[in-house]
Amino acid sequence: MVVERDISPYRENMGWEVPKIEGVTIEVAPSRERIKKIVDTNRDAIHVLSGIKGSKIMNVSMKRGAKRKVRMGSMSEPYDRTGIKGRLRDVKYWYTGLFFYRHFDFLLAIGKEGVNTYTRIGFNAKRVFPWAYFVSVDAPEKQQTADGITKIIYAGRVEKGKGIYPFVTELAKAENKRYRLDIYGSGPDEDKLKEFVQDNALTGNIYFHPFLKYNEMVKQYTNYDWVVLPSTRKDGWGVIINEGLLNGLKAICSNICGVSWAIADKRNGVTFDWRKHGSCSNAIDTMLAGTGFANAADIQEWARRSLSGEAGAAYFLEIMDNVYDKKDKPSPPWLANKI
Repeated sequence: MVVERDISPYRENMGWEVPKIEGVTIEVAPSRERIKKIVDTNRDAIHVLSGIKGSKIMNVSMKRGAKRKVRMGSMSEPYDRTGIKGRLRDVKYWYTGLFFYRHFDFLLAIGKEGVNTYTRIGFNAKRVFPWAYFVSVDAPEKQQTADGITKIIYAGRVEKGKGIYPFVTELAKAENKRYRLDIYGSGPDEDKLKEFVQDNALTGNIYFHPFLKYNEMVKQYTNYDWVVLPSTRKDGWGVIINEGLLNGLKAICSNICGVSWAIADKRNGVTFDWRKHGSCSNAIDTMLAGTGFANAADIQEWARRSLSGEAGAAYFLEIMDNVYDKKDKPSPPWLANKI
């Protein structure tokens, strides 16, 4: 595993650590010559790049892999296509594709928008595979309460792109006030959000907490019924939703999030569209009504078969069988497994 750096300061502050994986050697920030040597000495390997263009590792690996004709693919999020910069990115990725896409045997495209993005700019649809961020968590037994309060958790940055402020303004309009929202995190919208909660007499419904270290954060899910990710700007996937589902929670998220593809409305959660008036409000009402959804145990089992690290590994091997052994193209597990 070759990486630009071991872990970012932001993730380190969140309590993330460099994983220790049996049989995996991690090489940090190699030189250009070292990257070339890694490719040259692993000619029989399958090389998976994280992205298509940008970092030194990706650029050097891609060019060297094309020259050596190694088996090569990429795992890529959709890029932001909004505004003038988005149009320029279209041109940049299309231009890159003229020279390099033919050297990729496969592309693991994050979320539905990832699939749409890369097929739109010329990548062969037969070699594009829907992909996700797969995680595994130790899920303790869920705490059952009978107080009739819908308990919701948000963990992340309190900033414009994450959409938590407009979500709370919609939540405040709900007639059903039997809910509790706990917000773990901080950011530029924090003071504005706290002021809104105070001004609208919601201090008994909405609570703020500092962001916890990762190992402590994942232990909190057992206390909740729902996990929310209301992003208003590009959000490639949304691992917090995976973590919630793997703990048996239901999910409410905007359709901007890649993980919304894994949400079957009125079964393991509900999605909404910020562009449609009333969509978020309707989703909140559905959440608070709480009827018709799968139970926590069924959601947890479905998530284990669909979004866990084990599910991702099995799906990756099926993709490789399709690419190199001409077996049938697999369906992503979150679609193949019904809940």
